[in-house]
Amino acid sequence: MATIDLGINSGSIKYEVALEILGQELQPFMEAIRQEKGKAEPSQAFIRYCEMRMAALGELQDNLRTTDLGTIEGILEKNNPLFRWQRK
Repeated sequence: MATIDLGINSGSIKYEVALEILGQELQPFMEAIRQEKGKAEPSQAFIRYCEMRMAALGELQDNLRTTDLGTIEGILEKNNPLFRWQRK
């Protein structure tokens, strides 16, 4: 019987952390939509952009597998602009 590796560098832990990061990355887009909708003349183009980014993040969360090692490493990379909202 194989043992499950639950060590700190375990692939399954990295996978779970990657999913959590993707979930956290939804927050800035939800806030941006809320703020935009509060404006007198909200930009529908910007709202749609945020919605599409959220949809892409959600799809990645739903379809990410523990074997997607390169993608998981990219998500875990702190400054990777493909997966991280660039905060200043």
